[in-house]
Amino acid sequence: ESVDIIRGLDREWINYLYAAPHTFFYDDGVGDIASMLKYAGSKLSHLIIADTYNHKASSGLRYIVNPPGVVATVHQHLDIGQGEVNWEAFFGTLREIKFDGIATVSVFAWEDRPDESNRMML
Repeated sequence: ESVDIIRGLDREWINYLYAAPHTFFYDDGVGDIASMLKYAGSKLSHLIIADTYNHKASSGLRYIVNPPGVVATVHQHLDIGQGEVNWEAFFGTLREIKFDGIATVSVFAWEDRPDESNRMML
């Protein structure tokens, strides 16, 4: 929907940012990165890179919170390889569409080891 709005605005300077750690929220747990990136196409200008878990996996019980029924949002930005984002599809699709924009690493899961996360992500 965001890409459709951006295209509808029809401004060269308004583009799309894709956040890999939000992959499973974009399509309700499917995680179809290739389709999302291809759909954005030429409007894709910026990437946020971090891993995450699929919140819909394990029968929707990936995260157990107490008391049951509490409204909670788990927002994770992990090092690549610590979650379930399909990085092969991510980087393969970027090569396929010849992405030439900005990529930003955004890991905030490990405040006690930022240097290690930084080395891992580079």
